[in-house]
Amino acid sequence: MLFHALNEPVIRFDTVDGSRVEGSLPQVYEALMADAVVSFPALRPHQRHAWHAFVVQLGALALHRAAATDLPVEAAGWATTLRGLTVQFPEDEPWYLVSGDITRPAFLQPSATSVDREADYKRTVSSADELDMLRTAKNHDLKSALAVGGKIDDWIFALVTVQTMDGFEGAGNYGISRMNGGMGNRPAFSLAPAGGLGAHVQRDMAILLDRRLELFELFPRTDTVHSLLWTIPWDGAREEGLSLGDLDPFYIEVCRRIRMYTDSGDRLRAKRATSRGPRVEARQLKGRTGDPWTPVNRKEGKALTLAAGGFTYRRVAEYLTSGDYEQPVLLQATPTERDTGEEMRIVARAMVRGQGKTEGYHERSVPLRARTVKALGSAAGTQSIGDLSRERIKQVQVVQRILSHAIQTFLARGRPDSIRPEDRQRARGWLNQLDAAVDADYFDSLQVEFEADPDGQAAVRRLWLRWVIDQARVLLQDAVSTLPCPAVHRYRARTSAESLFEGRIRGAGGLPFLFTEDG
Repeated sequence: MLFHALNEPVIRFDTVDGSRVEGSLPQVYEALMADAVVSFPALRPHQRHAWHAFVVQLGALALHRAAATDLPVEAAGWATTLRGLTVQFPEDEPWYLVSGDITRPAFLQPSATSVDREADYKRTVSSADELDMLRTAKNHDLKSALAVGGKIDDWIFALVTVQTMDGFEGAGNYGISRMNGGMGNRPAFSLAPAGGLGAHVQRDMAILLDRRLELFELFPRTDTVHSLLWTIPWDGAREEGLSLGDLDPFYIEVCRRIRMYTDSGDRLRAKRATSRGPRVEARQLKGRTGDPWTPVNRKEGKALTLAAGGFTYRRVAEYLTSGDYEQPVLLQATPTERDTGEEMRIVARAMVRGQGKTEGYHERSVPLRARTVKALGSAAGTQSIGDLSRERIKQVQVVQRILSHAIQTFLARGRPDSIRPEDRQRARGWLNQLDAAVDADYFDSLQVEFEADPDGQAAVRRLWLRWVIDQARVLLQDAVSTLPCPAVHRYRARTSAESLFEGRIRGAGGLPFLFTEDG
């Protein structure tokens, strides 16, 4: 057996004092408890939530099993606590990255019931990024199988990501239970306190332990529940599928049959086998597994699947304030967080998956002022912020419609009655640019308005809307300077487009209150 995660320096991390450390998993926890970790150099952006969730869930499971009342501070304490999850394995098999015995588990690699199952593992994987869940189209965005071999932590992060985040990848390659369907994704939303990676981990871990009973009661549980699914033998049979009632609410799943080994050159490699059914049979739940990071759509009764385009301001506002989504426990401020007056931030992450490819990794951090944190902790406060946001979004849409009409009028050579269906699509790029400009400071300006006194809110809104209109004017000028138009028609086309924009923005269907004496 090789590469013991609890005893050996298998993970690199950079610290606040500028050092690069090669440490064991318990040493990672020690550094996180001191909030001394700046980054993990081998961790790729799309792996961030997988690793964060793994560390939080594993720590919470270990602390609950040990009945610990305080978080261990030193690595030795963490090693003892983590080892308590696998007392049935006195030789620490589940913590080794490589095991020569397929009937014994290895780190995030379930065992088989017989050495005969070795023949199932037919596909060889020669690099960590080839093992990863990230799929690329024709190698355009990120070259696949580029880092042949890789460091130990490259493989660890790839294993964590594929086993806890991947979806359906064709016959015999089933996805995780914590997403809505095989083509879904596992989006993550949580509040993060001031501080670094360690502060975020500590906060999420503490909340999971505090709300464990609430999560436990979401599903009827059997007398014996499993937590680390790689410690259970799995031969890939359909009837081996586990139900949610078989699992601890913090369960860490494995969705693939994978075994690591070293080749003749002592380079890490992996072998993969297919299965005839998912490891966790939860399709009927549509991702509603109690994942503490994933919102659930109340109307549709399914976990959120982030669509292509990512965390736009409109989507984030909808997820937070519309009431259509049940907020995951880690996105909810604790009573202490609501009352202490400290600023926090929303961290949102997701890998959007398509048919046999990825459609982009998305991440967004939204700083929250203390009053917003407190308001989002109550139904009335959430409603108040949501009302302001929905009004703003409607008003931006008004400006976009008028901008689109003006650009289409230019394309029609100044004759609105000659606009063609394809002109709408040609105007789309400038509307997207306006949306991007609004998106850049949307939540900051929304919070400024929310925090203003009632008399001052209207003034804040008017100032912001005038800025939005000014942005639209700039984009209109860019459009009429860029789009083709015969010289003989250009003057009329430009003046017609500009007149239409100014007339409509001031008219009954625009935002006329901005142009009155009081506005």
